[in-house]
Amino acid sequence: MFLAPFVLSGCSNDALLYFNSQPITKETVNYPSRNFAVGQKIHYVLILPKGFKNEYIRVQIVKKEDKTNHWGYKIYQSRDFHVDTTKNYFIDYFVLGEKGYYFMQIFSFDNFDIPLARNDFWVKG
Repeated sequence: MFLAPFVLSGCSNDALLYFNSQPITKETVNYPSRNFAVGQKIHYVLILPKGFKNEYIRVQIVKKEDKTNHWGYKIYQSRDFHVDTTKNYFIDYFVLGEKGYYFMQIFSFDNFDIPLARNDFWVKG
């Protein structure tokens, strides 16, 4: 419920994905980050102004591989979550042990072809 004032104050109908070095609260959600340290907690929030249509989401973290000539990517982490469909947001965190360029994409279980949201970030050593 604490995100309701933020979500109702001018967000579009599109999903939003924000990262922060601090736990997501109504104060920190307005100050997203995209640069983190190895081993640091990376908190995130997925906001769906229209709410969740499915009870499950898949969260993927994808890493750019430095050892390829053409920006190869690999799925670094993938987790499935049950979401509360009475809320229009989902909050969690993760920790990464390798520096690099990453992006997160979140899918609804009814469509693994098009993510609900995608955003990128850096982890530095």
